[in-house]
Amino acid sequence: MESQDLQNLVERCGEAYVSKRLRFQMEYAAEVLGPGVGSLHFENMTRLIETFGSLIRLVGLWDKGSVNIRAHRIIHNQVTVPTLPPSFDGFRILHLSDLHLDVFEGMGEHVGRLISNLEYDLALLTGDFRYHTHSDYYPVLRAIERLSARLKCPYGSFGILGNHDFLEFVPHLESHGIRMLLNESAHIEIAGDHLWVVGLDDAHFYGMHDYERAFRQVPAESTKILMIHSPETLKDASRFKADFVLSGHTHAGQVCLPAALHYG
Repeated sequence: MESQDLQNLVERCGEAYVSKRLRFQMEYAAEVLGPGVGSLHFENMTRLIETFGSLIRLVGLWDKGSVNIRAHRIIHNQVTVPTLPPSFDGFRILHLSDLHLDVFEGMGEHVGRLISNLEYDLALLTGDFRYHTHSDYYPVLRAIERLSARLKCPYGSFGILGNHDFLEFVPHLESHGIRMLLNESAHIEIAGDHLWVVGLDDAHFYGMHDYERAFRQVPAESTKILMIHSPETLKDASRFKADFVLSGHTHAGQVCLPAALHYG
C-alpha cells in the first residue's frame, strides 16, 4: 500500500483500527492458521482444503463443481421496508457477495457480463472479493477493474471487506468507483428524502466490526440499510434498528457439507 493511502486510512478510521487490522493480516499471512477471532477457521486450513480437493477429484466431482461455480443465477427479490421514504419507493439494489474473483481466470469479466443488462439504482458488495487468503492479491485487483467497469448505477456502489480481504484492497476499490465503508456510513438523497447505507468491517475472522462507530452519524429515525459480511452479529443489527440487512459469507446452497455446515 502506498504511504499516502495508508495515511488516508489512518486519518479516516483511526490509528488503532488500521494498526490492529494490519497486524492481524501480517499474522494471517505469516502463519496460515493465524490467530484471528474464534478457534476454528476452515478457510485457513490449506492442507485440509487441498486434501478435500484431491478427494473430490478422485470421486469425479471436480469438473461438476467447476461448472457450478460458473452457474450464477440472478435472483430478484421484492422487499417491503415500512420506514422507507416515499421518494425511494421502487428503489432497486444490486447485491453482490462472496465473488471470490480469483477462483478462476476471467471471473470479473464473467460476473460483469451477467449484470451488464440489469437496471438498478445502487450496488452493494458485501465482501470476500478474493478466495486465496494469503497469496498474491494482484489478480483480484485486476478482476475488480473489469467488474467495476460494468457497475453502472445513478447512486453509486458501496462495499465492505470480508474475512478473505485485506485492508490494502480499499484504495484500489475506491479508485474504481466502489466506496468502501469501514465501520462507516453514507447517505443517499432523493427529493429531500434520505436513505442511509451502513457498512461494517469483518466480524468473522478479524473481529473488526464496530457498530457504535458505524452508526454514530446516522439519525436514529432514518431508514438504514446495513451491510455485514457475516450474519453472526445480527442481534446487534436489531439493537441499532437497522431496517434492512444484506450479508454474505454462508454460501448457502453452493457448498453443502455434512451437518449443515457451510464454508465461508
